[in-house]
Formats: sequence, C-alpha cells, structure tokens
Amino acid sequence: MTMLLPFAPGDIFVPASILDETARFPTGQGKIRQYDAQWQQKAELETGHRGLISALAIDPAGRLHALDPQARAITTIDRNGEQITQFSKLPQRAYGSMIPLSGGEYLLGEHMVGEIPGFAGAGKVYRVAADGTVLAEYDTQTNGGMGGFLGVTHMALSADGQTLYHTSETGAQVYAHDLSANRRLGPVYTRSDPPPLVFGIALLDDADLVVACGSELRRIGLNNGSVAPVPLPEGRGWAIVIVAENHPISGARRLWALDFFGGTAALIDAASGAVEELHALGLAKCLTGIAVVPN
Repeated sequence: MTMLLPFAPGDIFVPASILDETARFPTGQGKIRQYDAQWQQKAELETGHRGLISALAIDPAGRLHALDPQARAITTIDRNGEQITQFSKLPQRAYGSMIPLSGGEYLLGEHMVGEIPGFAGAGKVYRVAADGTVLAEYDTQTNGGMGGFLGVTHMALSADGQTLYHTSETGAQVYAHDLSANRRLGPVYTRSDPPPLVFGIALLDDADLVVACGSELRRIGLNNGSVAPVPLPEGRGWAIVIVAENHPISGARRLWALDFFGGTAALIDAASGAVEELHALGLAKCLTGIAVVPN
C-alpha cells in the first residue's frame, strides 16, 4: 500500500526510506511506515521526494509532518491519511530539524553551516508560516560538529515556547537560545569524556534535558548541573531521543530512543532507565524519528 490509513489513537509512524546502497551518504526514496499501537504494520507512504527524512512530528491539529533536508521538502499528511502540500520546496535552505507550532507554524533548524557541495547554510533557526513564509530568524550558536559543517540538527522547546535547546550533532555542546530576545544563552551541557559527541535531545520538563550520546542517554539537570547516565541496549548509533507523550506509567515519563545504525526503537522509563519495549525494525540508517498519535 502506498498511502497511509486514517490515523487511530496510538498509531506509530517512522521513516522507512528505501536507501541507495551506492550513495555516499544515506539517500533514497522517502517513505513513511505506519504501525498500530501494538507495532503491527498497517501501511506505507512514498513521499515522492528523494533524500533522507530527518524528522517526524505531529502538530497540534493532528497532522503528520516529515522533513527532508536533502529534498528541501516537508511532506504533510492529514488525519485521514491523505498527503497534502504544505510546502514542497524550502527556499535556499536545507532544514534538518523541526518543531510544529500552533496555527500551522514551524520552528525549522538549518542543517548546515558553511558550505559543502550541494548544500550551504548559516546554522540558524527560523519561524515560518504554513506556506513557508519566514516570520522570524534566530542567530543560533553552532559548532559544526565533527565535520565542521553541521548547524542546528536537533531541537527541543521549553513549555512556555521561549527557550530553545539545540545541538550540532557530533559536536560536544547542547546550547540554549532565548527566542523572545533572540539571544544566545550559551552551552547548557558540554560532553568532555571521550568521544566528546552528542546527538539528539529531548526535554522532559523545564529542569531536565535528555541527551543521546551514541551508546547511552544522559539526563542533564538544567538547574543543578547534574548528569545521570541512562543505559541503553548494545549499540553505538543511539542518536535520537523523543519524549513518549503517549506512554505515561505510574506518573513517570517515557522516552523513545532510536538506534540510527541498527534501525531499532526502544521505549525507556525515564525515571528508572528500564527498557520496556525493544523493536528491531530493520530500518538501518533511516530511523531518524518517531511520531505517535495521541489517545
């Protein structure tokens, strides 16, 4: 099936791109896979874009969005499973991270800083309208990551919508930015142990940030500077962490951790670190996000 089915509570969406094995970087035909709440596959959709989906999110109106920085495109699917055009060509910029806001707006992080063949950017964050019109531009701090060319690759937003946390993956820092004043707040966490790499981030609340570090998660106390490791199953590609809003348990919060290299999803109890679910999806090098329909 090359379309998605009407969304049901608990439905799970993941990127499932068909990768070209000869490509230098993970690249292929964009595809989204739909599961039910018990991880039984329901449907798949080809986006029509060639690249690599870097983020999935469900907005406050219940629509699903898939961002592809290589294709410079956002694919939007409404709650009936029908693909609609949000904007199919993002002007002059390759966005790699996305937070849908109310009213159809987005925060979009520029994936690149500097220039490599085919891509250029300044590593900024933009607030854009539903039609792609830029409403605000934020001069966010970046470090280029290990290769020197990565900008804002992962983002998390405070509950009041005023403080943005962001990383340049494979760099060592997690930064904060005051959106209301458009002011850099500097690093809130710097990894110093080898290898000094951080990847995706998730905000449990306004005092606790969770950072993906490849082989483990780390829970960072933003108020007291505490650092607590959260162990993960074996693997070195645990690069994505997302709050599992749809899975409360005994008042605790849960997290989805995604192994990019292994194509595996794990559901983690944020309080105890216990692995409650582990799903080997066979989606190596394309499992970059997860989105769950609220109950």
